[in-house]
Amino acid sequence: MKRLTLAVAILLLASANLRAQLNAYFVNVGQGDAIYLEFPNGTNALIDGGPSGEPIYQFLKGKGVTKLDRVVLTHPHSDHYRGLKKVFNSFEVDKYYDTRAENVDAQGDNNLRELAGAEPGCRTLYPEPGSELKWDSNVTVKVLSSCTKAVQMHDNDETNNCSLVLRVYYNGNGILLTGDAESTIESEIMRNYKSGLNSTYIKIGHHGARTSTSAQFLARVQPKVAIISVGKDNVYGHPHKESLDRLRAAGAQVYTTLGGTQSLTIPAPHKGMELLLDGQPQFGDLSSTETPKFNMEERPFETADRAALQQLQETAPAK
Repeated sequence: MKRLTLAVAILLLASANLRAQLNAYFVNVGQGDAIYLEFPNGTNALIDGGPSGEPIYQFLKGKGVTKLDRVVLTHPHSDHYRGLKKVFNSFEVDKYYDTRAENVDAQGDNNLRELAGAEPGCRTLYPEPGSELKWDSNVTVKVLSSCTKAVQMHDNDETNNCSLVLRVYYNGNGILLTGDAESTIESEIMRNYKSGLNSTYIKIGHHGARTSTSAQFLARVQPKVAIISVGKDNVYGHPHKESLDRLRAAGAQVYTTLGGTQSLTIPAPHKGMELLLDGQPQFGDLSSTETPKFNMEERPFETADRAALQQLQETAPAK
């Protein structure tokens, strides 16, 4: 009986240690965004859902998800909201976070808002810039930008600049999630927040478009790792040369979702500061405007992972 009790205790301790880390998944949904977060307290959040329902649905089912504690729509563009329709039809959702931006050239965003309103027990929230979201008592989730006043727009740039921008901070490391915010909003964020932008990881704005990720913004954020959610052979030419050049000049290791879903782990306090990144840094000519194509037989995944981890360990600030 004592052995059984000890075994159960060990399993519970292992489970608690696993939950005490923060996991982020940048899901391969093609040309669009979908980010799934698992918090140390056992809750979760999905930020955007990509351009269609099946990729994000299959990812969540594969993770064993039945309930989403939070679903976030950064802004009403179809490559961010369409996949969320299937999410609402397939999973229980507790809270829905939205902006008040109205894309008058789209109907799907309103359909999504109707689904959120019809979800039993689901609350719709419009977070204010500067506020902190109480998602986990040990994790700081700060809203850096959002459109909280009702506004109607046709212009794509205006809609992008209504993106709900979040910074997630845990155990000395930040993850900056920028939606499709462009350099105008980046400048506004820098004016409004003189400190607190430094982040180990950044999800690059607008799929690596040249209109986002300014050199000044990167200098303030100082990311070690940049992750670009982008689709193969997309018609926009994302990621653009200018953004890639700026990332390279800033010393960030660049990852994309072209090779599949990217994931990272921030460990619990007192569990070491090794930053775990599951993915492959993008090699080749980063100045090319074409979608990078790499021969991974020449550059094995394991070697790439070790190089990325070594860089993170060398550059991580002392605690």
